[in-house]
Parts: sequence; C-alpha cells; structure tokens
Amino acid sequence: MPPAPPESTDHPAELARLWRTAGPSRLGRRPELDTERVVRAAVELADRGGLDAVVMAKLASHLDVTTMALYRHVGSKDELLVLMQDVAVGEPPAIEATADFRAGLRHWATAMRKSYDEHPWLAAVTVGAPPLGPYSVAWMNLALAQLRATTLDWPEKLAIVGLLSSYVRESARLAIDFASTGAGTPKAEAEYARSLARLIDPTTYPEVAELLTAGVLGATQAEDAEDEFNYGLTVILRGITPH
Repeated sequence: MPPAPPESTDHPAELARLWRTAGPSRLGRRPELDTERVVRAAVELADRGGLDAVVMAKLASHLDVTTMALYRHVGSKDELLVLMQDVAVGEPPAIEATADFRAGLRHWATAMRKSYDEHPWLAAVTVGAPPLGPYSVAWMNLALAQLRATTLDWPEKLAIVGLLSSYVRESARLAIDFASTGAGTPKAEAEYARSLARLIDPTTYPEVAELLTAGVLGATQAEDAEDEFNYGLTVILRGITPH
C-alpha cells in the first residue's frame, strides 16, 4: 500500500480506516481482526459471487466472527464498498513519465482496465466521490505525472484523467453486460442486423442502411473487444492537445 499520511487525530474515522492510520489497540495486543483483513475478505467474496455476495452476515461468517465485530472495523456497508474499491484497483504499475505522454496514458488505461477485468464487480460499484483512498490517489497521481511534459493547466489535466477513467470503467461495464446477456456475440449482432433491416426505411436512415449493407454487424469476433477498447482509447488520446 502507498505510504500513509502522518498520524493525526484530525482524520474522520472513515478516512482513518481508508488510509489505515488507526492506531493499534491500547491494550497492546494485536487484534484478531482488522480493517485490512475485513476488506480483503469482502473482495474475495465479490470476486467469487459478485457484489450481491457481499452481505455483512455472510462476510462475518466467512471470517468466523460476529456481524457486530465487523462494524468495529468498517462503519457501514457503503464504507465497505469504498474500501473494497480502493483495494481492488490495487497498486498502479511503474510508468516512467516521458515526453510521449500518450504512450504513458495508454499504458495507464490498459493497466487500469486489467484491474477491472480481474474484479468484474468493480465496474458496478457506484462512484460517489473523487479518488480518496491511497491506491486510487496513487493511480490519479500516476496519470497526472504522464501529463507533466505538456503545458496543460490543472483543470485540463484533471478533465483528461477523469475522461480516461470513465472510458475504462464504462468499457469494462459494457463488456460484462454483453457477456452476461450474450449481446456482443456474432449471433446476437447478426439477429440485431436482421431486425434493423426489417424495420428501417433506407430513405429515412441512409447511413444505417449503408452500414447494414456493408455487413459489419454480426461479423465481429470475440477478440475484437480488445481492438475496440484500444481504438476508443486511441481516439481519446489523439484528441489531447498538449499546448
């Protein structure tokens, strides 16, 4: 985990837990349970069964403790989700900041997408605030570092990082949705194309009619999902003007 900030009594309890700055037991004994263990156990449950599997009673049973014991280490279910999200994104990769900021941001976005692929539930967690946990802040810091060679101002840099983060998250969410419904398969796309062909009037929707005539829908392969992600990423990165 990235270094924690200096210990302070000014941190609200939820921030102290997020950054693991809560002090040790005053009795001098190592607690049998701590925030880190609770959060990582919850991540394991979510990895196996999705967010619906993360029920406080079930988590307590998994850890062989009482449900009330959990609330000594996480304030609420909502707080637990914030903690889980931060742990799941994990430590960012080491990416050197060079003049080729687009290459750096591509590496960053691809690595972040890998985190989402490793934890499919992650894209379903509601984003209620800007990055606040140590891992999430480390990812933000790394993305901002890639833009150091530009003359963009801070609001522009933040907007770029936010756009890339949203793109990665949404692409991961769509991939999960398509996988669960089968909507992204060649068979489903072919049926979609046939339905459109029966419904649309080429004089009203000439571009869509031309698309259907080209035979693109239904001809994609499973591996095209990665190509689609990379293409979208390229479009975004090309749109960044560094000066």
